[in-house]
Amino acid sequence: MSNKLIAACLLSIGALAGCSSASGPLFNANQIQTANGAQVYRVECHGLFEGVAACVKQAQKICGDKPAYKLETMERLRSPSDDAQDPRVLTFQCGAPAQPEAAPAPAPAPVPQAAPEMPRQIDLSGDANFATDSATLTPHAKSTLDEFVAAGQNVQLRQVEVAGYTDSTGSASHNLRLSQRRAESVLQYLKSNGLRSQNFAAQGFGAANPVAPNSTAAGRAKNRRVEIRVSTQ
Repeated sequence: MSNKLIAACLLSIGALAGCSSASGPLFNANQIQTANGAQVYRVECHGLFEGVAACVKQAQKICGDKPAYKLETMERLRSPSDDAQDPRVLTFQCGAPAQPEAAPAPAPAPVPQAAPEMPRQIDLSGDANFATDSATLTPHAKSTLDEFVAAGQNVQLRQVEVAGYTDSTGSASHNLRLSQRRAESVLQYLKSNGLRSQNFAAQGFGAANPVAPNSTAAGRAKNRRVEIRVSTQ
C-alpha cells in the first residue's frame, strides 16, 4: 500500500470507515466487522523506542474529533514510567458505544394479604338479618357469617356459642321459641359452611337481656339480635 493511501486513511475523520486496513512503520490498523454493524477498529503497534503512545495516537488520528473509546487492550507497550496507558494491541471505537436499553424494572412482588383476624364476638342485630317473625337468614346475614367463617379457617376453636334474643313485642313463650329458632339457624349455617370447633351450642333467651329500651323502634331493633361468641384453645 502506498504512503499516500496510508495518509489518506489516517488523516480523514473516521479514516477506516472507507479503508479495511492501513499500516505504517509503528502500527497496523484494521477495521473489524461486528454483528451489530458498529464500526470497531484494531491497531497493532510495533517498536519500543519510537514513541510509547503509538497505539493511542493512531487511534486518536483515526477517530478525528471523536474520542477513541477503548474496548480491549493486549500486551501493552512498556515505558520507564510504566503508566499502563499505551497497549501493544488496542481495539477501540470512535465515540462511546451505544448503551443497551435498560431492562424494564421487574414488577414488584405481590404483598401477601394478611389473613383476616377472627373476631371473638359478632352480633347480628336489626331487621337486616331476619324477616319479621322468621328464622330464615337474609342474604345480608349470610354475607356477614361467610366473612366470620373465612376468618376462622385456620383458628382452632374450642367453643362456639350462639345466643338468640327478641324484643318485648309478643308473648314470652313465642319470643323464646323464635329466639331459639334463630340461634339454631345461625349455628347450622356456620357448621354447614365450614366452621370447625370442638363444641357448638345454640340457645334462645326471648326478650331477656335487652341492650336498648323496648319503648322505641330503634331500641327494639337492637334487641332483636343473635350473638355469636367463640373461644380458642
